[in-house]
Amino acid sequence: MSRLPAWSGVRALVLDVDGTVLDSADGIVAGFRHALTAVGVVPPSDATLASDLGPPLVTLLPALGVPAGRLTEAIEAYRTFYFREGLHQATPYADVVEVLDTLAAHLPLGTATAKRTDVAQAILDAHGLTRFFTVVNGLADDHPSKAETLVQTLELLGGVHPTEAVMIGDRRSDIAAGQAVGTRTVGVLWGYGSRAELEAAGADVLLEHPRQLLELFTG
Repeated sequence: MSRLPAWSGVRALVLDVDGTVLDSADGIVAGFRHALTAVGVVPPSDATLASDLGPPLVTLLPALGVPAGRLTEAIEAYRTFYFREGLHQATPYADVVEVLDTLAAHLPLGTATAKRTDVAQAILDAHGLTRFFTVVNGLADDHPSKAETLVQTLELLGGVHPTEAVMIGDRRSDIAAGQAVGTRTVGVLWGYGSRAELEAAGADVLLEHPRQLLELFTG
C-alpha cells in the first residue's frame, strides 16, 4: 500500500468516538436491549441492534419500537445501564492509543460524537483516553445534531475555521456533518460503516488502519 500524501493547512482534528476511537458495540447493544426491555418492547436480534449504531437515542429507540410516551423512560434506562456497565465493555482499536498520542503532540484534538458530552467524557476517562483531547464534546440541547456539535467543537478549540479542520469518523453521519460545516472528511474502515457507505457519503479519503492518520497529519 502506497504512503498517503500529508495534508497541509490543518489546524485541528475532530474525531467521532464509537467506531473510530473505541469499539464500543457490545456495550451499546447491551444498552439498547436493556432500554427496550425496560419499557416492555421485545428486543430484536443483537445483529439488528448493531446494524446502525450512529443515530442518537431519540431517533434510534423509536425506530426500534419504543412508543413516544415512554421514550424518556427508555433513554434513562439506557443511560443508567451504560454508565454502570456498558461503557466498560468498549475497547480501543488496535494502535489507536499510540496514534492519538502522536497526533496530539502535533495538533489539538476534539470530539464530535452522538453521545452526550458527559457520556463521551466518561467513556474516554474509563479507557484512559481523555488526556489526548483538548475538547471532549457531544450532543446537547443547544447542539442536538452532529453538525451543530462539530461547529461547537471548532469554537471550543479556539475558533478553528472549518477549512482548517478535519472530521474523522466511521459512518455517513460523520461525513455529512463535516460536509455541512465545511471541513475536510476522513472515513475510517475499521469501524461500523462499510466502504460502500463511506464512498457514497463522499468522504475525501478512506483509511484502512489508524496508523494511516499519521501519514496524513504528521507527514
